[in-house]
Amino acid sequence: MLTLALVIMTRIEVEEEVELFVQDWGSGTPFVFVHGWPLNHRMFEYQFIQLPREDIRCIGIDLRGYGRSSKPWSEYDFDTFADDLKTVLDELDVDDVILVGFSMGGGVVTRYMHRHNEEYIRKLVLLGAASPLLAEKPDFPEGIDKAAFTDLAEGCYRDRPTVSSDFTDSMFHSAPSPALKEWFQSMSMESSPQAMADSIEAVGDMDLRADLTDISVPTLICHGVHDQACPFELTAEKLHDGIANTELVRFEESGHALFYEEKEKLNQELIQFGK
Repeated sequence: MLTLALVIMTRIEVEEEVELFVQDWGSGTPFVFVHGWPLNHRMFEYQFIQLPREDIRCIGIDLRGYGRSSKPWSEYDFDTFADDLKTVLDELDVDDVILVGFSMGGGVVTRYMHRHNEEYIRKLVLLGAASPLLAEKPDFPEGIDKAAFTDLAEGCYRDRPTVSSDFTDSMFHSAPSPALKEWFQSMSMESSPQAMADSIEAVGDMDLRADLTDISVPTLICHGVHDQACPFELTAEKLHDGIANTELVRFEESGHALFYEEKEKLNQELIQFGK
């Protein structure tokens, strides 16, 4: 029987004058969701309206600079995002969390597991994760040209609506409806332009390969095989090889937006993983 799911919306101070917005919906097994660039917690709507029916508590966080969280001028890097997440979990005082990170949020949760010794976390889920490495480096020649990340950052100051529109288009394997695309763009434009620019440069600079050996909890990797933003072979396969206890699930009909394009399949994978 479906029980009434209470929605709690709150703001948690992570440092002086910086607060993160948190939506806490439902009861049961706690799942904490960390969104990707340049979105916010509302991107998980099609998980949040289904998972509480399966005795899952959905906690969505807007990273600093995004959604309804504070938008300070600086500190948009993976260490800061991970430390903010730790402060939120401290305040919520919730144990045995299943931590879910999408895209840039996948990098955030990877860094959290290294930086905070997996505290509070029972299992990990990486969705279309921007982890452990995307940009080309001398020992990673197959990576994406670093200029692509710099161009996105510069575009945020020159024509941010076009950056948002183009990135939304690239997320989908099948073309989204005009209304759905408009919704994603509206989420993007809620973010701080400074946060968008600085954090996409942080994605270009990141190298989380050494962090993977610190992850010991069971880890579910879900990834669209048509992903253009975080190509399957650069990210999903590297995560599967680098983390000791993983299951890799291919989403054959999805690009980057597997949380929408194959939402029913993803929801079932999350439900099963939460048991």
